[in-house]
Amino acid sequence: MPFEPLDRTDPESVGPYHLLARLGVGGMGRVYLARSAGGRTVAVKVVRADLAGDADFRERFRREVSAAQSVGGTFTAPVVDADRDGESPWLATAYVLGPALDDAVRGHGPLPVETVRTLGVGLAQALAAIHAAGLVHRDLKPSNVLLAADGPRVIDFGIARALDGDRMTSTGVVVGSPGFMSPEQAAGRRLGPAGDVFSLGSVLVFAATGHGPFDHVEDGGAPSAASLLYRVVHDEPDLSGLPEQLRPAVAACLAKDPDARPTPAGLGALLGEAVAPARSGWLPVALASDIATHAAEVMDLEAPVRPADPRLAVGAAPAPAPVPTPTEVSPAAPPAPADPGTVRLRADAAARQQHPATEVVALAGHPTAQIDAAPAAGSPRPSRRALLLGGGAAVLAGAGGLTAWALGGSKKTPTPNPAPPTGTGTAAASAGSSAAASSAAPSRAPGMPPAPLWTYRTAGNNVGSLGMAFSPGLLHLGSADLVAVNLADGKEKWITKDAMAYNMACAGGTVSYGTVSDLITVDAATGTVLWKYRSEPGKPNGTQIASDMVLNADERAVYAMCSYLQLDDKGVPDMGTKTGKGIMALSRKDGSMLWNQHRQQTADYTVSSDLTSDTLLYTDSKENLVARSLADGAQTWFAPTNSRSEYQPVLQDGLVFCSVEPNGIQGVRVSDGKQVWAKTSERSTRMWYSPPAAGGHVVYSVLGGMTLTYQGTTYTPTAPTRVVAFNAADGTELWHLELPTEVSMDTNPVLVKETLFVPTADHGIYAVDVVGHKVRWVFQTNAGAELPWHLAGGEDLLIAVQGNQVMALPPV
Repeated sequence: MPFEPLDRTDPESVGPYHLLARLGVGGMGRVYLARSAGGRTVAVKVVRADLAGDADFRERFRREVSAAQSVGGTFTAPVVDADRDGESPWLATAYVLGPALDDAVRGHGPLPVETVRTLGVGLAQALAAIHAAGLVHRDLKPSNVLLAADGPRVIDFGIARALDGDRMTSTGVVVGSPGFMSPEQAAGRRLGPAGDVFSLGSVLVFAATGHGPFDHVEDGGAPSAASLLYRVVHDEPDLSGLPEQLRPAVAACLAKDPDARPTPAGLGALLGEAVAPARSGWLPVALASDIATHAAEVMDLEAPVRPADPRLAVGAAPAPAPVPTPTEVSPAAPPAPADPGTVRLRADAAARQQHPATEVVALAGHPTAQIDAAPAAGSPRPSRRALLLGGGAAVLAGAGGLTAWALGGSKKTPTPNPAPPTGTGTAAASAGSSAAASSAAPSRAPGMPPAPLWTYRTAGNNVGSLGMAFSPGLLHLGSADLVAVNLADGKEKWITKDAMAYNMACAGGTVSYGTVSDLITVDAATGTVLWKYRSEPGKPNGTQIASDMVLNADERAVYAMCSYLQLDDKGVPDMGTKTGKGIMALSRKDGSMLWNQHRQQTADYTVSSDLTSDTLLYTDSKENLVARSLADGAQTWFAPTNSRSEYQPVLQDGLVFCSVEPNGIQGVRVSDGKQVWAKTSERSTRMWYSPPAAGGHVVYSVLGGMTLTYQGTTYTPTAPTRVVAFNAADGTELWHLELPTEVSMDTNPVLVKETLFVPTADHGIYAVDVVGHKVRWVFQTNAGAELPWHLAGGEDLLIAVQGNQVMALPPV
């Protein structure tokens, strides 16, 4: 519900609507609170300049606005006006005085049974109106449901498609929110109205319990986007906390078979209320009071809300803005969060207030380079410390889909600066530089960060969070597609069309990766498919081995997680019934099964791994580090870590380094699993060691923490964040360096030559000189704190990914 001031770059009006404030930024551009001359309050979405210049987008925009304008019904927020053909296209929807469902549940807890019942019937009627117009919503989730005093409203038909225009969807692109998708949507199949009914059931589970039916936490570990997709397709929903009165209706909505789900019209009867009344008392009193307060604020707005210019004193003239020369770098401006799309973690509102959008952040002594970023989605994991504090400081908040469509929903965040111009194709040389020019790059002033050697923008989002791997001369990126990019110049080499490529591994000139339904190996140089793993036909009432995420690969085999599926009496797998979880090795040559081994049924999907010449090592959120023989998959040992989140293991000098509790890091001998050394921090300090990096007989970690707010209490680390270097053999501390800000505590720092790159929570990337024990420079973009960094090192380059932007940085 909160709005933010207009700034000096915002127009006075859009079409006939006078702008009052910013509501946020959506996938297609800025969103404003506005009012017509007649007093009607609306939300106006203005298309970004880069999209406005795209002829294909223009055509989709025209069609989808026309379709959305045909939607009626009491429980939708209608499109009331639009300019499809202007220089800056826009559309206006009725402004709903009420919070999004995810914000309401976060602020006030799960809703009462009667409120959820009314919510369900109202949403069913909204879907009936949407479907009657020939549309499928495709992204019904808590953040797209608003709670008004007189009933719920469904918003954002931005990724809806006319049913006869479904061919316009890009091949293989999965659109939606992983925790609220239907199985057919998660698997990349054609989606019909029944898919919205499945999403409605998931929304009702969230409203009644505070979590989705597939994002349940196991031992403190929250599922990744890929794990959520897998659960939606294969697992039964978790309805354990759902009140009995709601269970029959919700369970019917969540049937795996689309034909078994009720129609929106039939759902009211299942909920025991055929019509959702527009009644003022349907919401809890505290929530209704918040709405009334906000309504008064909105109705009182007469003039635009704009911040005062701090450069102006009474009677003073405005100071002219300095014009930087080509060799200058402007001081760091506050990072402006871009649209986080549909996969993100939303922190507690109180925590967000510690870094208001208007705060100017300056890192003394650390100049920063800035480049603009187009809005894109990321997939950060929840803070490990938040999980240890009880799993509440950061939650997977309805937040979520895997790609943001052009008309995606608004978020309460400021707008990023416009994206810089790009060159031909999808890759652009940054500031005229290239990898070839890097060796002859001019010297920089001390502390000055380099410009990227090249920048590549992906068509899909979530790049980096779904995996990065290197083959000779190439970087491979997982996203909606699998992309290969030349490391020399950042130009796209090839691209596949797969429904969510993730968790890839390279070996012997091949790339192996997983999708929602397949495990595929392609030629690294060309992208040509070499083989796909196909389960062998099973016997009736037997089992079948289905592929899951790729872990690693070597010259001999591809190693992956798998599931054992129960077959019915006709030999057909029941995708909802698994007899167990496993791990398998497939021949890298042809995909044939070399071996498979069962894992514990409670083992987690989210796994990080590494290889030695004869051992596969992996950690998950089940509190152990496991070692298996590469010869037959037999478990040789496991070491307890007591970690509640995935922790990337790192190898060095015959040891593997991973987490250990309380709040520590340990070195374990690869040969027998014995702990050689460990360093821990007391829980009372609210500090812990990050995943490590290693090189040159040294292990590097970050000792720090994150300021968190949980159940009204703010927890702050008791000491400054520091980079710590340990002797790999015995854990002796060699040196440490304090950093002036919090860092990303669940991400491995990356060592490239003599520079350790450390991603921060909201201030960019620190480049730490591991010889001189000092910060070389800080690299920063304007994409903002809600878009996490994903780092990888390859061929003496740092690959830094934020949102849909991939950048290559030199190590010095």
